[in-house]
Amino acid sequence: MTMGRERSRSVGRPARISREDIADAALEIGLHAATVKTIAGRLGVDHSSLYRHVKGRDDIVFAAADRAIATLDWERETDDWRDYIHAAAEAVWELYNCNPGLAAAMRNMDKTPPAGIRAFSRACRYLEAEGFDTEDAALIMDSVMDMTSDSASMWERLRREDADGTIAERLKASWQSGADDQTAAHVRVMGAVIEGNPKDWWRKKLLLLIGGAATLLETRSSGSNTSQKEK
Repeated sequence: MTMGRERSRSVGRPARISREDIADAALEIGLHAATVKTIAGRLGVDHSSLYRHVKGRDDIVFAAADRAIATLDWERETDDWRDYIHAAAEAVWELYNCNPGLAAAMRNMDKTPPAGIRAFSRACRYLEAEGFDTEDAALIMDSVMDMTSDSASMWERLRREDADGTIAERLKASWQSGADDQTAAHVRVMGAVIEGNPKDWWRKKLLLLIGGAATLLETRSSGSNTSQKEK
């Protein structure tokens, strides 16, 4: 995600930066490639200047993730909770797609950015208004976001290339190397998945989770109606 800012050091005056500037610069560079040195260079300051605002690279990544999540435009005016979840998940997928390294960073963090907590809570409150109880709403959104983060970070990793080719190529070869009459059909499916558009497979997983959420709501409703009739 590019913020479109151009910064330069003023002659005779040190550049003024903030924690937000540092986070934005990290996102502009890409969290997969951003270092304290590259961020300082982009901002036109000495790297020691960054430590007045952040504790280190992990703190920069945390601040950048919080800034990125705060930009999400995912809430929809809809009466269909399925569409709501789908829109939220699509927005997060695109956020990861536009910010290389963000999905992996989110999986490795030992704390959740405040913007993420607020967005999660808003989504849960929407589902509660649609009939889900608090725990089920949290279970659904946590499952959807976990799956999206895992899928995005995994696919980004698979596309990395080194002297031996891509990880995806080696992964596909490992599936094919052990194929026999019993496994061949499943190996072909997974080979096509590894070679194909990652978003297509992710969307199928998303639909599976949304279908499970619908079953959960139906089961809870049926149980509630049964209890009321018994009374």
